[in-house]
Amino acid sequence: MNITFNKKLLAVLISSTLLLTACGGDDGKDGATGPAGSDGVAGPAGPTGPAGNNGAPGQNGANGQDGTDGEDGVDATAPAKLIRLATTPMGSELTGMFKTDNGELFFNIQHPSDTLPGDESKAAVGVWNGVDLDMLDPKITPVAVPVKGSPESQTTRVAVGSYQALGREGDIFAGALPFGFGNITTPDGSVSVKQSNNPDFNAYIPDNISGSEGYLFSAWEDRPGGVSRLSIAKQNDGTWRVNDAMNVNFGNVKGTMINCFGTVSPWGTPLTSEENYEAENTVRWNDATYSTGYPNYADVLKIKDYLGGTFPNPYDYGYIVEITQPKTAAPVPVKHFTMGRYAHENPVIMPDHKTVYLTDDGSNKGFYKFVADVAGDMSAGTLYAAKVMQDATVDTAKAGFDIEWIELAHATNADIESWVRSYDGIDESDYVEGATSYISDAEVADWAAGNATDDRVAFLETLRAAEAKGATVEFNKMEGININYDGAKDRSVPFMYVAMAEVRGAMADTTGDIQVTENRCGAVYRFGFDESYNVNRMQPVVVGGAYNGTSTTDKCDVNGIAQPDNIEVLDDGRVLIGEDSSNHVNNMLWVYNPNGI
Repeated sequence: MNITFNKKLLAVLISSTLLLTACGGDDGKDGATGPAGSDGVAGPAGPTGPAGNNGAPGQNGANGQDGTDGEDGVDATAPAKLIRLATTPMGSELTGMFKTDNGELFFNIQHPSDTLPGDESKAAVGVWNGVDLDMLDPKITPVAVPVKGSPESQTTRVAVGSYQALGREGDIFAGALPFGFGNITTPDGSVSVKQSNNPDFNAYIPDNISGSEGYLFSAWEDRPGGVSRLSIAKQNDGTWRVNDAMNVNFGNVKGTMINCFGTVSPWGTPLTSEENYEAENTVRWNDATYSTGYPNYADVLKIKDYLGGTFPNPYDYGYIVEITQPKTAAPVPVKHFTMGRYAHENPVIMPDHKTVYLTDDGSNKGFYKFVADVAGDMSAGTLYAAKVMQDATVDTAKAGFDIEWIELAHATNADIESWVRSYDGIDESDYVEGATSYISDAEVADWAAGNATDDRVAFLETLRAAEAKGATVEFNKMEGININYDGAKDRSVPFMYVAMAEVRGAMADTTGDIQVTENRCGAVYRFGFDESYNVNRMQPVVVGGAYNGTSTTDKCDVNGIAQPDNIEVLDDGRVLIGEDSSNHVNNMLWVYNPNGI
């Protein structure tokens, strides 16, 4: 039977069900809710479960970045004031110091002991390889003093690198010098006059932009004197090669004599100095009995040989000689009579190309300044002599000097040479004991009083003229004088330095302008200069140590200078000092640091 449901029937059924459920009696109201029962007593704790297994290890984290390097610590050790850079073989002088723009240093080994082994007994012209002097470590380890007679005392030793002899006396350079290196020949090169072992001044004239090729001029300090020229080139290994050699021909200036230290002009020409110790003793020049001078009569005869038999005129010798056209096949020497006649040690031309300072070697000597009329032309100008006033102390290490300049005279090379020529033709036959064939004391006095007809006295008898005018003529062994040219020009190194080989004699007596304590080991003085390159003050900066005249080894302290000679000023203001000494068994090369202790 199909029963059909619909929504109404479903609703009746649901209602009926609800009514049936509610039947069975009257449902009373719910009673009030009773209070909550108290909490039951907690049951005992369950047993502890077993420990869990350890977890697997975690992966390592990535490495952190390295920290930045810390800065180097500062070396608080102060540099030394004086460091020994080299020692030379026994008996030799260290001469001819010349620093190139690349910091290379040429220097010579003059007259080493003839007892030395092999070639070490021969004079050498050489170069210090493997060093840049302008970058020299201010704390470089000094060269040790060699033990007397040891192998180290018989050779040249340097603090770093090595010393290379470019040529030794007698070398012929593949026939370029038939009579040998250092041999003084007649002007045409055909006859040997004498062999010298006294190389002094060096001047390197570069011939390319890098300075790796050029000409090395070396003076030979003899009677007569000479200058050689080596054509050299620097090799890839740092050593130098000699390509050619020649002697400069001085025939056009009647030769030279005792060619000592020198410099290079700002325009690139070598300036060699004639160190005529007898310049103020001209009265003995034609005295055939004179055997003790430097030069003496025997030396005068050697100059006569050089001139082909003509007796030499004394007023031709004792000047600064400029070697012009230095790169040509035949360089041309020019004697600058304008700078005076005396025992020239060295000239230094200042950056104005006009002012020149000049030293006079020997005892009882002067100090001079020349000012050219025209920059770059030394053929005309005014000559001055220094007068000094000492500080109020006799301590050589402290006593400085104020300087004033006394004008001697103005002239040209042509003027002076005409005066020189008036003394030609005089020889031994004209000598009269007690008289003179040359300028007399009376003529000097007349000139100083303003009664002379010309100024020949100032230029031909310069030391006597300076004394007559009241200049100081008490300096003793005033040697090399120098500046750092670029440093002087931009005033980064506004100083000039000079070496005094010995402080003694007229400097160490109790009369005159200079009265300081004797120092046989010598001193180095410093000059400041103004914008016009005038100097008016000198003061000591390096002074030799104790002197022990009875010592059979080193008479001067080996930790200090002994008879300083050559001077070079480095780009940073440090000063190279070379020794010309018998007071050290081995002569030394030093570097002085003004900022050292």
